[in-house]
Parts: sequence; C-alpha cells; structure tokens
Amino acid sequence: MPDICTYVLWVLLFYGSFCTIAAGVQSQASSPNVVLEVISTNYGIGGHQDKELLIRLTDDGKVEWDNWLGNTRKRETSAVNAKRVSEVQRALDGIDSTSVRNKKMGPYHIYMDTSVVLQIQMHVRQEQVTFSVTNPWPSNMPSEVDDALIHKAMPKNVKVVVCEIDRLSSGVRNTPVSELCKTRNESH
Repeated sequence: MPDICTYVLWVLLFYGSFCTIAAGVQSQASSPNVVLEVISTNYGIGGHQDKELLIRLTDDGKVEWDNWLGNTRKRETSAVNAKRVSEVQRALDGIDSTSVRNKKMGPYHIYMDTSVVLQIQMHVRQEQVTFSVTNPWPSNMPSEVDDALIHKAMPKNVKVVVCEIDRLSSGVRNTPVSELCKTRNESH
C-alpha cells in the first residue's frame, strides 16, 4: 500500500506543479507591453524639481498619465483603439533608433527660468529604446520672441517621437496639440 499512496502523492504534486506553471505562463502572456512611456521632469528656480508621468501607452490600448488637481496628483487612465496603438507603433518603428538610443537630446528651445526633460522609453522593432529630450516644445512666449530663442533645430527622428507623444497626450487630455506638431510633415 505505501507504493500506491506514494504514487498518488506524486501524481498530485506533479499535477499541482503543472497547474501552477501553466497559470504563471498564462498570466505572463496576457500582461500588456509598454509601447511608449514618458516621464516629464520640470526644473524651476531654486533647484525645484517635479516629476510626472506624462504618458504611458500599452499595446492593449491603455493610456495612463498624471493629472494635477489642486495640490494633488492623480493617476488618470483612458484607452485608445487598436488602430491608434498601431499608428503610434508604426511611427516609432519608422525612426532610426540608433540616432537616439541612450542619448541626451536638446535643448531645442530656451525657456525663461525653467526647463523640461522628457525621459522616453519606447518599444521599437522588438527592442526597448531609452533617451531624453530637453525643452522639446516652443515656449509660451509670443511666436516672434520664441523663434528668436530656438536653441537648435530638432532632428526628424526626435520630432516624430515628440509629436507622437504630444498627439497622444493631447488626445486623452483634450488639450490642443503643440505648434511644433500641428503640421504632419513626418511620414507615418
């Protein structure tokens, strides 16, 4: 009899282990992948720093961002359709990722008393690419003043990414698209 009990015990242990492994594989397969994530750090006078999630898009269409409500930051969540996720992914896949990978890009504009750094992580052709962009958007000054304060021209690859970030963020936040990104000269 000990042989049958041992056999039953081994079968139960094997079956339990198999189910645990199968459940783990299934949960890993169903978790969404990050297509694009941007952390914005605003620097101000006196060493002031403020970090926020500007936008995070996952391949299932979930979009997240931080929103300030008075003195409180709240994580907001929305969704975009599969077509929009595909458009963003196509735009990112269309850039030369070696031109931005692990680099600090910019500053492209000069801001008075502040600066903004975007830490960008994106999925490009089956690999993660990380880089930062300083002062990507025109300032809030009148256009003739802002034009005089442009530090250097933004490379096309950087502009494609910055404008995808801006359009995605504007779409879920219901805010206007930046002047930089209003024309769609980039090929998608």
